[in-house]
Amino acid sequence: MKTRIHSLLVLLWLVLIWAGTAAQAQTVYTVSGLVTDANTGEPIPFASVALVGRRTGTVTDEKGRFTLVAKILTDSMAVSSLGYKMLRRAIDPERLTQSVDFKLESGGNSLQEVTVKAGENPAWRVLRQLRKNRSINDRKRLSAYEYDSYVKTEIALSHVSDRMRKNPLIKRINEAMSQHDSIIDREGHRVLPLLASESVSRYYFKASPERKREDIRKTRIKGVAVDDAGLSSQLLGGTNLVSQNFYDNYIPILGKDFASPVGDNWKNWYEFFLADTTQIGDHICYEVQFDPKRPEDLAFTGKAWIDTTTFALCQIETRIGKGANLNYVRELTIEQELETTTDSTTSKSVTAGWLPISIRLKADLTGVGKQSLGLRAQVTLRNSNIVVNHPHAASFYEQPIEQNDTIATSNEAYWHTVQGTLAGADSLNKEDQKTRQVIEKLRAVPAVKMAEAVGQVAVTGFYKVGGFDIGPYPYLFAVNSVEGLRTRIGFRTNEQFSRNWVLRGYVAYGTLAKEFKYGGEINYLFSKQHWTILGVRMANDLERLGLTPELIGGNRIFYALSRFGRYRGGYHSHQKEIFFKTEPVKGVLFTAELGTRTFDPLFPFHYRTQPELGDQSELRSDVFDAFWSLEVRLARKEKYLMEGNDRITLGTKRAPVLTIRYTHGSKTLGGEYNYDRFTLRAQQSLRLGPLGRMTYLLSAGYIPSTLPAPLLFPHIGNPTPLLTTNTFNRMQFYEFVSDRFVAIHVQHRFEGLLFNRIPGIRKLNWRLVANFDALWGAQSKANEAVQSYKPLPGGTRPIYFGSLDGNKPYMEVGYGIDNIFKIIRVQAIHRLNYLNDGPNGIPLNSFALKASASFSF
Repeated sequence: MKTRIHSLLVLLWLVLIWAGTAAQAQTVYTVSGLVTDANTGEPIPFASVALVGRRTGTVTDEKGRFTLVAKILTDSMAVSSLGYKMLRRAIDPERLTQSVDFKLESGGNSLQEVTVKAGENPAWRVLRQLRKNRSINDRKRLSAYEYDSYVKTEIALSHVSDRMRKNPLIKRINEAMSQHDSIIDREGHRVLPLLASESVSRYYFKASPERKREDIRKTRIKGVAVDDAGLSSQLLGGTNLVSQNFYDNYIPILGKDFASPVGDNWKNWYEFFLADTTQIGDHICYEVQFDPKRPEDLAFTGKAWIDTTTFALCQIETRIGKGANLNYVRELTIEQELETTTDSTTSKSVTAGWLPISIRLKADLTGVGKQSLGLRAQVTLRNSNIVVNHPHAASFYEQPIEQNDTIATSNEAYWHTVQGTLAGADSLNKEDQKTRQVIEKLRAVPAVKMAEAVGQVAVTGFYKVGGFDIGPYPYLFAVNSVEGLRTRIGFRTNEQFSRNWVLRGYVAYGTLAKEFKYGGEINYLFSKQHWTILGVRMANDLERLGLTPELIGGNRIFYALSRFGRYRGGYHSHQKEIFFKTEPVKGVLFTAELGTRTFDPLFPFHYRTQPELGDQSELRSDVFDAFWSLEVRLARKEKYLMEGNDRITLGTKRAPVLTIRYTHGSKTLGGEYNYDRFTLRAQQSLRLGPLGRMTYLLSAGYIPSTLPAPLLFPHIGNPTPLLTTNTFNRMQFYEFVSDRFVAIHVQHRFEGLLFNRIPGIRKLNWRLVANFDALWGAQSKANEAVQSYKPLPGGTRPIYFGSLDGNKPYMEVGYGIDNIFKIIRVQAIHRLNYLNDGPNGIPLNSFALKASASFSF
């Protein structure tokens, strides 16, 4: 979660300090009855009895009798048995005790023959047939489909220890909450509800070219640190959290790739057992049980029910246990029910692919340490009103960015209708209504209000005051050799201030430099749908060569830390810019800029203004640049969330993000140089199955003009003890500068590929990581001649920017261990060449151990 999706992150932050309250019993319903043969009257033993739409069920005894006990009832029950037709009967979902008898009629279903080779696991034949028939049954065979979705999300704190109940905040919560407010889950655990939401949407999909759209029609959200609209509706409304397709080879969950038990590589990951045949709805199915070959692998335990005639996946129940190499997860389960669809393009009833009609995801999360609290989340989805193979025009799938103001509603009449038409028994029941009341009361507790405010600042970096957000806090203080103690206060406006105007600004002061720095920006947002913005900005501040926010790719933490310590490469910068950006086509963003900037170094540096004169040339240290630029950013299938007037990217799905930029320096605009500058940047994350995940950043640049070194490409070194990806971790600041270069940064996470197979170590959940960084660069003779070795007045030796050999790339390799204590990464970095001391006499150490900390599952 690298984006500022603060609503959910605040919930996770609250997990570290909150606890549950006392428990009380829930209502229990009992349904009993007799199952007999409709023709003979004989009892039918071992028949399956279940609530329609839920996983609650039982079987009849030897005399055909059954007793089903449940916390929640649906409006009907279904009974099935081999050799009989399935029978459904209505029941009263509000009646505590009732009796219902079933008389089953003989059916004509028969199993398709399955040939099993001698000595072969009989489940393998079934799985081979499932993969063979994938092209017929997988939803990907459909040219288009759409359906209505109902989604219910519930989040609560769980696993509260006696030690945590002594927390002062928890004591205040318990004092404010009465015994009547207590909540207990179905497993008897005490919980403290944090969120209860439900939403209705219409989902659209088109296969070629692939397009998606989801219109969230209504939401009802009640939660701690969660608003009832906006970002919360986008996160919790719709099908974002439950869209897994088990026909795929790998299932993405929590940023990890789990091997599917019915994917192409099923034999490499799982042990299987063919248990029995059973009736699921109108289908007789093989029940196949599966377990991972190695408990530490990212794989599931569970059961799959496969249709005996079409070999389609009818139902699957999966569970991720404690043994998997996954952080903060006690248990995670996914349940899916699928049904065949009917092709709507023909007049005949033609069977098409299978689509999920019901999905349930339940996660039990935990913090660090045995005494940490837990977070329990459950998402339930039901799909209905399915239409297939009826695609819309391509323009239809342009996803609306701005949510309708009326999307959030608490109208009970509307949700009562939803319960009867879309949600059924999965809609908020009486216990859920009580949960909403408890949340409302919880939010009124002063201590909780304070915790919400502190958590909001800790996660977002800003403190909201009406239409203004004050921050961000990572930039609040810094101590360095130039400014001394630097204090900075900033702000930005939010949607409450204006839905079109966005203002940002800051002021900073250093006790050593004794001068103010400042910056400001004004934007006008014309369209959120096409992200069209016109803006102006200016700044007068201290920067470091090669470490401006644009050059380091928006790494806010690295940029904040770069202001500490010895301030090498510092310079005064005064910038003025006007810019315009727009996204006429989804995934294609154009940006145009016009601006000026100054470079006034704080370190000893000068350059030749007339390099053709050699040492006779006049020397100068500052630079004034005027320029215009054009940029295009291509991000296919990139997803966004809107947070007020900010657009938060969720990244792309397997597609690279490509940025191409052209900059022209102009004397006509008042600058000192005419020049052309071309840059390219490509970034992508690749899933490599059992080998883990690889990310790469490829960048390149070319300047055919003659310029002072600060206007060329200073390569980003990182001599600090902190590990930072996409930099050269054994290169000094401004050690090398090029006018043409190609750089590649590769990071590979092997997950548990190695350590999961080493006894004694695999229990630590360590993960192997590796990196490779290379840089091909050079300077033209003309640009090398611009630099001067001549001492400054007073005899000070000037800083000299080194140049790479165009035929010899600079290279680094690294390897290390990630997930130490779940958050720490230690990595060894080797510099492979250019091992002599740098051009400015700074001693070189080719090896270093570096560390970083991050949160990941």
